[in-house]
Amino acid sequence: MPAEDQAAVQLGIDDNCLEPYDDSSSGIVLGMCYLTEEVPVGSAYDLAVHLLTKAPGTAFELWQDPVFEHAGRYVARLPGIGTYEGVCDSYGSPLVKLTEVLDALTMVPDSASVLPADHVALHAPFFTALRRVQTARQP
Repeated sequence: MPAEDQAAVQLGIDDNCLEPYDDSSSGIVLGMCYLTEEVPVGSAYDLAVHLLTKAPGTAFELWQDPVFEHAGRYVARLPGIGTYEGVCDSYGSPLVKLTEVLDALTMVPDSASVLPADHVALHAPFFTALRRVQTARQP
């Protein structure tokens, strides 16, 4: 998180009543998981929009658990690499439906050599970088 994004990130944390997972921490801590018990459906999306527009240089990963018939939402941003948004499970693991992969596999008519990348391959650099970040912050 660049210094110029810190105030916007803190505002997002405060406005969403997020608390650090490790309550011995104060302020914004790199790699810390922030959470809250109950929020309206769509709050994660609102927070993601806030961070994307007000703190564009900040890397983040956030999700909102599934609630009743509402799917969970996952958004992650790695500046310089990109942003990924999709549905997720209650652990924040993105879920990719087979139909989405099949829809992404489109062929250009009369072309024997052109087969665009599927959904997973399209986002492979993003997920590779995200895994490196996740691994680096593991104790």
